[in-house]
Amino acid sequence: MPATLRPTLSPTLLPTLLLVRPQAQAERQQAELAALGIASLPFCVLDTVADAAALATLPQQAAACDGVIFVSPSAIDLGWPAIAASLPPPSLLACVGAGSAARLAAASGRPIIAPAQGNDSDALLAHPALQQLAGQQWLIVRGADGRAQLGETLASRGASVRHADIYRRQRQQVDWERYDQLLKQRQLAGLLVASSEAAEALFASATSAGITSLAAQHFITLHPRIANRLQALGAGSIALCDGSSSALAALLAG
Repeated sequence: MPATLRPTLSPTLLPTLLLVRPQAQAERQQAELAALGIASLPFCVLDTVADAAALATLPQQAAACDGVIFVSPSAIDLGWPAIAASLPPPSLLACVGAGSAARLAAASGRPIIAPAQGNDSDALLAHPALQQLAGQQWLIVRGADGRAQLGETLASRGASVRHADIYRRQRQQVDWERYDQLLKQRQLAGLLVASSEAAEALFASATSAGITSLAAQHFITLHPRIANRLQALGAGSIALCDGSSSALAALLAG
């Protein structure tokens, strides 16, 4: 973890948080934060584009497996409705992170295998239900070019692993005018960055002057891996939280 991580944001900043995550997720979180009295705005630099062919075959893939792991909120948003249309659904459902687990549980009405603490593949792989997998078939629902670690580890524990790459990430035109307006009005509380890919796309889309400005802002992110990437890109003030709206509200209020 970077030595410069800060546990809270500066209390002198007004809480208008830019949500650097896919548009649908950002809009959902914006509404949650508004209910908690926190101002935020979607600031999409990478959005998810569904792979129609992969989604069409997803129900059959899932029906042939003992369990399905959703690696991201986008995987749940796009993949679960397709799987739910199949009968019967897989007996085991898993995902990375408490927030995703709550969303999948609400959508499915089923218990979810998820980490008690942490929100990454390592935390999920520590779950007791994923230790002895001989003879089991598991499907990992993810975006294109997803990390190989999860599948490789499950296979090493005896599982037969398949992948469904049901979406890809597409760069968006960044609303730098809104960013500059918030900065000028001293209303920029910080930026929530939900992935390393989003961090890279954010800095890549900025001008040289914009990169300098970005590096001086406060960042909130979900995992030390993302924090390390932000630090490598020049960010100096980085806070960690689980990404839930309640945790963000508490962080901003601190």
